[in-house]
This record gives sequence, C-alpha cells and structure tokens, in this order.
Amino acid sequence: MLTTTSDEISLAQVWAELFRRKILIIVSGFVCAAVAVAIALSLPNMYTAKVLTVPKTDDQGALGGLASSLGGIAGMAGIKLGKSRGPDKTLIAIEILKSQRFINQFVEKHNLVVPLMAAKASTPNTFELIYDEDIYNTVTKKWVREVKPPKTVEPTPREIYDRFLEVFEVNFDPKDGFVDLSIEFYSPDIAVEWVGLILEDINEEMRQDDISEAQASINYLNETLSKVNNTSIQASFYQLIEDQTNILMLANSRKEYIFKTISPAIVPEKKSKPNRILIVLAGGIIGGFLSVCWILIRFFNRTL
Repeated sequence: MLTTTSDEISLAQVWAELFRRKILIIVSGFVCAAVAVAIALSLPNMYTAKVLTVPKTDDQGALGGLASSLGGIAGMAGIKLGKSRGPDKTLIAIEILKSQRFINQFVEKHNLVVPLMAAKASTPNTFELIYDEDIYNTVTKKWVREVKPPKTVEPTPREIYDRFLEVFEVNFDPKDGFVDLSIEFYSPDIAVEWVGLILEDINEEMRQDDISEAQASINYLNETLSKVNNTSIQASFYQLIEDQTNILMLANSRKEYIFKTISPAIVPEKKSKPNRILIVLAGGIIGGFLSVCWILIRFFNRTL
C-alpha cells in the first residue's frame, strides 16, 4: 500500500509539474510549428504526372509449335522465334528504362540537362521554371556551380542519372500486368511532357531493336538458304523467314510497340508534395514532445 501510495503521489507530482510548465510546452509547440511553417513555405511545389500502360504481347498462334520444332535451327542461327520473345520483353524494357545508358541518352536527346539539374521551383500561375543562379547562369547560359573533384562544373553523366531517378519512377504489377511510369517535377506541364517522351522513346528503342534483329535474321536466312539443297531444311528456313517477317511487319506497323497506353498522363491540378499541413502539425507535436521530455528530465534530476 505504501508503494502504491508513493507511486500515485509521484505520478500526481509529474502531472502537477507538467501542468505548472504548460505555458512552456505550449510555447515550444508554437515555436516549432512556426519553424515548420517557414520550412514548409520554403519547399517548392511538386507535381506528379503518371501514365498507365499495358505491355503488348504478340499473337503467337502456331508460333509455339514452330518454336519447339525449329528451335535448334533458330538457335544455331542466332534467331529469336516469336515465342522466345514473349514474357521477358516487358522486364527487359523496364530494365532499359532504369538503365544509365538509356536515361543519359534520353536527357541529352531532349535537352533536359539544364531544367533537370538547375531548376529549383516554378512560378505559381504560369509554372515557368525558376533556376538556381548559383548552379546555372541563365544569362550567359553557362554552368557556374562550385564542386570538388572528381565532379566538374558541368553535371557528370552519373549525376544526371541519379537526379533523374529522383523524379522518375516505373512500377510493374506482375499480378495485373500493368506498368505505370511517373514523373514528379516542379512544373505540371513539364512532368506530363517528360513522361510522354520517355514512353515514346522506350517504345521506339524496342521497336528499332526488333527491326534490326529481324532484318539481320532475314538476310542471314536468305543467304544461307541459297546454299541448302535439302528440301525439308529449306521448308524450315522458309518458316523461319516467315516468322521474322511477321516480327518486322508488327514492328513497322505499331507505334506503341511494347507499352500500350491505357490511361494517358494528364496535367495535374494539385501538387503531390509537400504536405504543408502535415509538416506544421509534425513540427508542433515534436516541439511539445521535446519540451515535455526536457521538463521531465529536470524534474527527475531534482527529485532523485
């Protein structure tokens, strides 16, 4: 009973001490909330544009049987039959999308280095990019940032790649098969433009790769066919040529070659970041919590 009474008295003393210092707790919460307001207002608005796609799969038909019956010949010739190109094509495209080679080429092709590396915000109404003059001089059109070696004044390919991965995201849902690409940037218009361009470029790259491979295979088969006298082998080669011709036809006729757009990107009307209300609330709670901890530490140091 004495222990219980002592505990109750101690708990009452703690509550009494906190109540006595309530002004400090409230003021600390307000001060930290005010700091959080300043931080939240200093953060630029970010807008996310997203496009939902579904991978295109070729109609295999009888190519499955062709793949098994002619697999040996095709393998020796270094030729991909339709069936062998199927499921993994999506994963290949996704890995290419995330590769440094593709991203660096994409940024260079569309002249995105300056907005990607030097922009720090956008204007409220027109969403024109605002550049950091300590990084890039918009008057002289020169990079002026101060960096330490091995970095250079101009952003390196690795820096460009790392920065692009901060604004770009690709997600694949293996259950439903959908692939979504998203860009988060200071300007909603630019976010939509970039995500559209990257979808267009990956489709074009995969399309051109298949065109080149199919054409090279057809050329090889035609050249080899002229040296073959066995009629059954000739028939097999004709089937292989037909398969590669089908690939060539599909590649030349489809603009959305690997990813078909289900839901195109639209200009976002609302920012995706920052959540200023959450930042302010978190600041106030943290301020109050820290003040309570400080009060309790001082209280126990006095009483123990």
